Amino acid sequence: MPREKWEGAGIAVAPARRDRLTLTKWVTGKVTPNEDRLAHIYSLVEGIVHEVRVRYGDRVRAGDVLAVVDSVKVGEAKLALVQDRLDVRIAEVNLDWKQTIAENTRALIEALEQGIAPQEIAERFQGRPMGAYREQLVSAYARLHQARAEYERDRNLYEQRRAISEQQFLRTKADFEAAQATSGALMEQSRFTIEQELIQARQALEAAQVAEGTSRSALYILGYGEDEVAALDPLGQGEEVAHYAIAAPFDGTIIAKDVVRDERVGPDTRLFDLTDLSTVWTRADIYEQDLPYLEGLGGGAIRFRAGAYPDRLFEAKVFYAGDVVDPETRTVRMMAVADSHDGTLKPGMFVEVELPIGTADDVVQVPKSAIQADEGRTFVFVQHGAEEFARRDVAVGREGADVVEIIEGLQGGEPIAVRGTFALKAEMMRGELAEGGHSH
Repeated sequence: MPREKWEGAGIAVAPARRDRLTLTKWVTGKVTPNEDRLAHIYSLVEGIVHEVRVRYGDRVRAGDVLAVVDSVKVGEAKLALVQDRLDVRIAEVNLDWKQTIAENTRALIEALEQGIAPQEIAERFQGRPMGAYREQLVSAYARLHQARAEYERDRNLYEQRRAISEQQFLRTKADFEAAQATSGALMEQSRFTIEQELIQARQALEAAQVAEGTSRSALYILGYGEDEVAALDPLGQGEEVAHYAIAAPFDGTIIAKDVVRDERVGPDTRLFDLTDLSTVWTRADIYEQDLPYLEGLGGGAIRFRAGAYPDRLFEAKVFYAGDVVDPETRTVRMMAVADSHDGTLKPGMFVEVELPIGTADDVVQVPKSAIQADEGRTFVFVQHGAEEFARRDVAVGREGADVVEIIEGLQGGEPIAVRGTFALKAEMMRGELAEGGHSH
């Protein structure tokens, strides 16, 4: 084989190695979806499908709307939130108003207790809202002020000059004491009442806030996010108020679709299957007699190959090495996760999984690509000179990851063709045919 043809034929030469051989066994496996990234998507509400936005095989991003359902429940939940928000605002305004009245009424009572003149009271508290408390307290205070003046006048008249009768004085005194009691009781009652009204206003606000929180939670349960709920304007949505969007929970591919427009759906209706095919699981069922080979594989890497890509080895990380033997098949399941960002590995694909089964020391070994076969005999091409190769029959033994043991016919260190052996075999067969034709 002239050296100028080596590159085109892909020929490479390396010495046969004598080294420790990691022994492997190939078991049948299967590619399945990554179940940690597989979603069966249902509608959380009953309704009629208004729109379907994706088809089988579509790739979607997290948050993309897959379908829209018209739902009375959703419409009612949104409108309930509107009413509860309004109730909260009303309760807040009412509490603010009650607090203002309470502050002004407390200040009025304090001024009345100081005995300030009614005229000054009227001027000081003019325009400050107090509800009905102003009229009640000021009227009672005015009557008390007048009764006190009359009592003091009659007392002087009675005690000093005896200008009035004792009966009239006692009547004036009784009127004053009654006015004093009425005013004091009214102030005391007013203090109590305003505090009660404040408590009731706060409770009404808390109840409204709880109702609003419940309405928000009802929408959260239906899948709406906090930002979506905060931005909801049901009154401005019109007929769309009943629209319920079914969104993709993560990036992935639609691998099943069982919904059409105008179909009635509910919580028990599966609409779509979504899977993230950037990773897949490789599953292999390991026979009971091979269980010792699983020891230490948890968290480790394995290799596997697919019939569609015979010259390519894939890697996967084992996350489950089996705990239970299936009573029917007498096998233990091994699961590994593999990267498939390029979409090469497809669920349902059958593969062969490489299972390490031990080591052998001081073994002559060559790459599997170096081995060729013809009429039931295996051989390699040993390099002789710069451009010559000779067929050497060999006996093969145990297999490793991508190498094979040579039991007989080759020594360690001998240079052999490790790639491009199909081209050398073709060249050899052409030579044999030419020799056969010449002798004929």
